Amino acid sequence: MSAGELTPYELHGMQPVLAVPDMHATLAYYRDKLGFHVDFVAGDPPVHARVCADPTHSAPTVHIRFEPLPSGVSANPSVYLWLHVGAGLDRLFQTYRNRGVKVVREPEDKPWGLRQFIIEDCNGYLLSYSAELSAA
Repeated sequence: MSAGELTPYELHGMQPVLAVPDMHATLAYYRDKLGFHVDFVAGDPPVHARVCADPTHSAPTVHIRFEPLPSGVSANPSVYLWLHVGAGLDRLFQTYRNRGVKVVREPEDKPWGLRQFIIEDCNGYLLSYSAELSAA
């Protein structure tokens, strides 16, 4: 390891924070359409909230946080979220399709060894789900 590089114990996770126009609608969408669990909601009206993929936290899991957009400001989804799926990518895709989730890109095998699909959430943010070809 060269000077200035981070060691494994200095970083242990990352949780993106998305600015959203309607916290209640966003939490309902992530819970009901995408199958996430609402981890917590702070404030009334909400000023910060988080969803997670596995509420037991028995293994590394995906966390996504939300904060309200200031009044009159539009969401600017300039990045997309990349989520790794351990197994069942095509089954997850079909579940989302059956729930009416907006599909941006159908599942496809990529030359870098992953199978991937992309959806758009209720605020215009893109979520790219990927799995190793052997696990998809």
